[in-house]
Amino acid sequence: MTTALGALFDRPRESRERIITAMRHRLFPLPDRGSSFFIHLSELCPVACEHCMYSSDLNRKSTKDSLSPDELDAAIGFIDESRSEKLNITGGGEPFLKFRSVLRLLERVNVPRIEIVTAGYWGTSEKRTERLLRRMDEALLRNPYRPVAMLRLSIDRYHIDAPRPVRIEHYGTITRVWRRLSPGFGLGFRSIQPDMDVVDKALAAELGATIEPVNEWNRSVVMDDGRVLPITFNVFRLSGKAAALRDDLSAESQTIKEYYAPYESGSNRLTLATKVNDAIRGTYAASTGVAVTMDSDGTFWIFGGTAPDRRLTFNGQSFTAAMTHFFADPITHLLVEEGLWYLADLVDILDPATHAAALGKNDVAALVEDLLAPEDVRLAVTLLAARWAVARGRVSFPGDLWIQEIAEGTDDLAARCATAIREGRRHGTAA
Repeated sequence: MTTALGALFDRPRESRERIITAMRHRLFPLPDRGSSFFIHLSELCPVACEHCMYSSDLNRKSTKDSLSPDELDAAIGFIDESRSEKLNITGGGEPFLKFRSVLRLLERVNVPRIEIVTAGYWGTSEKRTERLLRRMDEALLRNPYRPVAMLRLSIDRYHIDAPRPVRIEHYGTITRVWRRLSPGFGLGFRSIQPDMDVVDKALAAELGATIEPVNEWNRSVVMDDGRVLPITFNVFRLSGKAAALRDDLSAESQTIKEYYAPYESGSNRLTLATKVNDAIRGTYAASTGVAVTMDSDGTFWIFGGTAPDRRLTFNGQSFTAAMTHFFADPITHLLVEEGLWYLADLVDILDPATHAAALGKNDVAALVEDLLAPEDVRLAVTLLAARWAVARGRVSFPGDLWIQEIAEGTDDLAARCATAIREGRRHGTAA
């Protein structure tokens, strides 16, 4: 490759780092707070659903599958410093495998709202269920900040038919014990769209309740005493284990484009990196902060706002230091301001096959990682994001005049990058 731009694509990883190292902010205020904070306490799960987006079971996928008690305490300090509006204890695996960590979060974290998502595999007996719910209630009572909390149970055909199934009667047991105890936290459910009007009706029959529609993705289970249990139906994802499923239920589910359309801040503008995740209330509320996800191995990132090679490992750094790291990447500026569909449209120009594969998973949580997986595409988006940021007076590249010249140019950079990607792959350079 002989062109000046093509030379960058000969070593895409090094070229991307060159751009990030050279970038300087121009009086751009970094976010000083969080919106939604997602924490994954374990990568393991005993239920092992066939459709799991995380491919979770009881086989470890990494050398570090959870935070130690000291690491969790430090993470709680980080969450408190972020001043996030909501904590989501969810994802990656089953949080109740680390029940002491759940209790530690409930009793200490300083956030207005908490949501705990579980498979509910533990609801096999009233005695066990009562013990767990009481301990959660007691932990919340010890929390001086008095957050509003909700326990959400995952309920769908795959949980019910899993290797270690969660039966409808188990959900019924948890609900009845919850109603009898009246703890200081709510109860709700989440499911997948192909099971709308199936599992909710089965649950209602188990409880002697009725179903009331709310909107296209929410239902209410109304108990005979008037209590309302919300159930949210998310899209059917084809990531993780679901990629190998024979029973593709995509035709019975909205696409992520359709599902997230109500949450767009403008036409074709989905910026989940600055939203408070509240689908159970039918909204993703706008926030001045950023959403953060922390995995069970300590890695963390801005949800929908961080390229896969810019994730951090938590070692006690401050929230400000983390934001400085993330926003040193022009891609973060692009995602936080313009959103996921803007990135997807760029990748469609640069590498249509990567775009099609990423959207085909129908999984918004994996979208940025999948769109930016090829190193040459990641470099191209970095260049385009740098030009976007320079045009808005956000950043400059005073120490690298070549990069500054590219970023200030007026040519069709996306088309040139697409050509560089094709030529690089044809000549066997990095992809």
